[in-house]
Amino acid sequence: MDKLVDGRYRLLSRVGRGAMSVVWQARDERLNRLVALKELRQDAGLDEAAFFRSCARAVREARLAAQLRHAHAVTVYDVIESAGSAYVVMEFLPSRSLTDLVLERGPLGPGEAARLGGQIASALSAAHAAGILHRDVTPNNVLVTEDGNAKIADFGVSHAVGDATMTGSGLVVGTVAYVAPEVATGGEGGFPADVYSLGATLYTALEGTPPFGTDDNPVALLERIVHDEPTPPRHAGALTGVLTRMLHRDPAARPAMAEVEELLAVPVTSPSPRPRRRIAVVAGAAAVCVVAAGVVLGSGSSPSPVAAPVSPATTTITSEATVRTTATASVTPSSPASAVPTVVADRTGCSARYEVTSSWSGGDQVLVQVRNEGSAALAGWTVSWPAPAGVGVEHLWNGVLDRRDPVVTVRNAAWNGRIGPNTSITFGLNETTTGPRSALPVLTCAPLRQP
Repeated sequence: MDKLVDGRYRLLSRVGRGAMSVVWQARDERLNRLVALKELRQDAGLDEAAFFRSCARAVREARLAAQLRHAHAVTVYDVIESAGSAYVVMEFLPSRSLTDLVLERGPLGPGEAARLGGQIASALSAAHAAGILHRDVTPNNVLVTEDGNAKIADFGVSHAVGDATMTGSGLVVGTVAYVAPEVATGGEGGFPADVYSLGATLYTALEGTPPFGTDDNPVALLERIVHDEPTPPRHAGALTGVLTRMLHRDPAARPAMAEVEELLAVPVTSPSPRPRRRIAVVAGAAAVCVVAAGVVLGSGSSPSPVAAPVSPATTTITSEATVRTTATASVTPSSPASAVPTVVADRTGCSARYEVTSSWSGGDQVLVQVRNEGSAALAGWTVSWPAPAGVGVEHLWNGVLDRRDPVVTVRNAAWNGRIGPNTSITFGLNETTTGPRSALPVLTCAPLRQP
């Protein structure tokens, strides 16, 4: 093996494989360091046009995730498009997955599970604050380093390209046992889906099996996730209450990831080690490619010392709040697209701040901050604006989209409608653009007051 990618990264050995990707250990000859390269490849069953669309999305999402720098998240260094292939360059991390750790040592005690889970929650909390959704939190994507600390891996390139894991039992796509109920019913979920998946991951670390067990029939497993309650944990100890909240069927009833981080930081005393027993963490049977109830589940990844990123998904959970309109001050949209105009309502209403945070050929990422300017809590909100010509909304997270040309309206999702006085929440979206634009849109924010 003596291939040099982009004149810089020399491939050393293959360390992982998926249906549409190969992961290489490589040396960055410019900085003299080991890195991991995830090379995106065309699957035999995917036509060329679909492959290039998937690659474009994967590259775009990798660039977004590269903005995240956290001690407990595997770092994305670079994204390369070279000689008809796309590569994501990541931190190379000598480690083993939480799956391997549990298989080798048996289930963890509550103290160790809380410590590792708190580290992962801190990284996911930072990602959520930056508008980045993981969408595939599983024991395979929690990497435990040689010094015993945890890092979250694979922020979604595998999901973007429909990637898969090669195991002894064949081709595996998706890890059904860890998807949230709202995802299992056909939605793509939002930040609460990450909370659920982390809860299911910690449950597995403590119990040796996912909350709804495993099943050779993935549709039956999906049915249990959607309609049944998880089996109460027997070995979670002081973590039982935290897990119960994280695994709640209603996304709005789950704690935010920042709260999960705080809850897991409380010291937990582990009981005496339990005798080893056969572990049923999902490593094959229940991790499959599923098309059920109108949803194709996201991809899992093999235990590997590397990771890849993801952009936030479209949120489909709705809220039935009725919103009343308040007056807003107008802003002349004359600044360039990189500027950040803010439209502020009167002191009884809310304000909305629109910011283009990242741009690429044919698109942008936008974050919108919705702030409660009043002295009483809001129970819901909507933000609307006239869509600029040639600009479309491709993905939305943390809100519900209602586009009726020429107006785009976003209303709160089920879990983020309430905004306390002088506080704010953020939603985001990806835009498609067919040409340059000279100004950002003028926003109108309409609140609903808490009864």
